[in-house]
Amino acid sequence: MAESSTDQQVIPAAQFIDNVEDFLAGRPADAVIEELNGSYRLYKAAEQRLVQHRTRLLGKLPEIRKALTAVHLLVAKRDEEVEVLFDFQLSDQVYAKAVVKDVQTVNLWLGANVMLEYPLDEAVVLLMENLKQCEQNLETAKRDIATIKDFVTTTEVSMARIYNYDVQKRKGSRAKDS
Repeated sequence: MAESSTDQQVIPAAQFIDNVEDFLAGRPADAVIEELNGSYRLYKAAEQRLVQHRTRLLGKLPEIRKALTAVHLLVAKRDEEVEVLFDFQLSDQVYAKAVVKDVQTVNLWLGANVMLEYPLDEAVVLLMENLKQCEQNLETAKRDIATIKDFVTTTEVSMARIYNYDVQKRKGSRAKDS
């Protein structure tokens, strides 16, 4: 399997163990299982971060689309020179009405409590770029989550194979001693 590249961290690929006896090479099974358990914890933490990242992106996507729709409407009404009635959301359940005509600029939230004024045409370009970037990041997050889940499964299988091998080896040792 390939490596997974999350935000700023490269996660090493999980190794499938074909031959458990060769893989152990005289090392105690408990120590190897503990190493694999460390990798497992790393993969689960990375998976959790990726799922949270995907959730944030899924929350941003409708907001960007909503803003883009509003700016497209403003551009269309500007060209028609028609008044438009808007409901502005001031807070979660508080709205205000406004009539606008001949709008040339719009204020956009950029994040981190930053709002900037843009000409309508530049706002459309910016929002289209943000939408494209958000969709690309969402696809990357989905691929990375799938890869990490494969790593988790491979590691779980490896730990189980080593454990089972160790149990069989101990049973064989006890049978010889008897």
